[in-house]
Amino acid sequence: MLRGKIHFRAGATAITVMFLLLAFAGDAIAMPPYPGAPDDPQSATMAQALHQQYIDLQDGWREKGIDQPADIDFQDWMRSSATASKNILCILVRFPDLAPISADSYFDTLIYVNQSGSVRHYYNEVSFNQLDIVTVDLPSSIGWLTAPNNNAYYVNGAYGTGSYPNNCQKLVEDAVDLADGLVDFSNYDNDSDGYVDGLMVVHTGEGAELTGSVNDIWSHKWAITPRLKDGKYIFTYAIMPEYWYSANDMTLGVFCHELGHVFGLPDLYDTDNSSRGIARWSLMASGSWNGSLGDSPAHFDAWCRIQLGFASYTNISTTSYGTSVPNVETSGKIFRLWTNGSASDEYYLVENRKKTGYDSYLPSAGLLIWHIDENVSDNNDEWYPGHTAFGHYEVALVQADNLWELEKNLDYGDTGDPFPGSTSNTAFTPLSTPGSNSYSGSESLVSVTNISAAGDTMTADFSVSFISDADDPADDPPLPESFSVEQNYPNPFNSATVISYSLQNAGEVEIEIFNILGQTVISERQDIGQPGAHSFEWDGRDSNGNEVPAGVYFYRLSVDEEQHDVKKMLFLK
Repeated sequence: MLRGKIHFRAGATAITVMFLLLAFAGDAIAMPPYPGAPDDPQSATMAQALHQQYIDLQDGWREKGIDQPADIDFQDWMRSSATASKNILCILVRFPDLAPISADSYFDTLIYVNQSGSVRHYYNEVSFNQLDIVTVDLPSSIGWLTAPNNNAYYVNGAYGTGSYPNNCQKLVEDAVDLADGLVDFSNYDNDSDGYVDGLMVVHTGEGAELTGSVNDIWSHKWAITPRLKDGKYIFTYAIMPEYWYSANDMTLGVFCHELGHVFGLPDLYDTDNSSRGIARWSLMASGSWNGSLGDSPAHFDAWCRIQLGFASYTNISTTSYGTSVPNVETSGKIFRLWTNGSASDEYYLVENRKKTGYDSYLPSAGLLIWHIDENVSDNNDEWYPGHTAFGHYEVALVQADNLWELEKNLDYGDTGDPFPGSTSNTAFTPLSTPGSNSYSGSESLVSVTNISAAGDTMTADFSVSFISDADDPADDPPLPESFSVEQNYPNPFNSATVISYSLQNAGEVEIEIFNILGQTVISERQDIGQPGAHSFEWDGRDSNGNEVPAGVYFYRLSVDEEQHDVKKMLFLK
């Protein structure tokens, strides 16, 4: 069921129709503006101007409720038939004053031929062949249909998103009427719910997401008053341009992105342009432009892939050492981590992204750690240390270099984002930088350590809890004022650290260091003959002299086998 929940009765009054038209305006979602080519200052300048226009455009769209994802159950729709093949129709429409310069057969290949560079091939790759987009009517078999009005009537100096009837809703209604008799719309209701699934419309001319012109249509997903054809209602649509610069140069990125909205996914770029969202790391953000003008769009991020049912996750509930993390592009392997493996709307997802297939133009490769909060509905409110604005993203990328460049609107992704990345960061823990605390500031207990170099298969240690209850400091007797232990320094450390403590009275001190499983790494006894300040230096080695893995460790000091104190530290490599 690829549509919002709606009930429509044939023969409704004009007042009801007008109400529906106003309601449908809330379902429009647009293609992100062109972000510019990487390392090209001229295109970056052009992109900045486009983004400013997009900001101005958003104000009007928000008044209509625009940028709301479709209310659908895509996984239920996928299960509605035993086959992966789903019929999705594409109609080509021209204007009387704007003739096509691209062949209608070009869109047969761009959308439906199962070869590299097509919409069908992309969705086969990212869904692991679970979704195969096909059609009964190739665009060339229908041909370019001529709308009854000129281009300006529908675009109206407002990107085609103005008030009905001078907008794309009317253009799509006209296109559907023109196709009636040429197309049996009943072939496109894949789940037999009475609605055509995911209509695509291609209009002659360029797209405003690249040109920035108010006289061009900005590609978007929206909806029309349900139109009954062949016993099926046409409702949701996505509209895209004929070409970027010249005949037959249109790419698949904009088509794949808008279909993502038809399938129920939100935009994951920041639609008010105050930040970059998740940038070039996902199809649902600026990754729809990856490659040359979107000819190699990024895969979905881990969260989107799970939402569509193209992959499931492995929930980490116990500590796992040396966990194999194969690249997600070919394995679909994703890990979920949160406190003790508990269910929560806030959590982390971990995936290994490799520059392969349609992901070949990612900014870099390595372990991506996503901070998810499903209590949030979009990526419009960025958060980073020192930023006072309220809110945070629904889907945020934890950037290994801790520079927060996506949130600060500085770039579209770089080599410092994945782990270990350009900063060789191999640990993500409650004490690391960046750290794994929740948005509220509480410890999530999530640790991803010993992260290997980027590759086809990476490895990492996963943990979501403290040491065992047997070593829980809450069970220890209270610490007397005559005994104090300082936090080790430096912390985190990568070669050696010093544990300082002081005694009011002389006594025997035992210093024990545990790993996150509660296993003893090293134990030292010191017979302290004098009260006062003392210290112990640990070089990151166990009792056998072997260097321990990077990660979270705990140290406990006992005085005369009765007084205890426990603290936590982070060993980095």
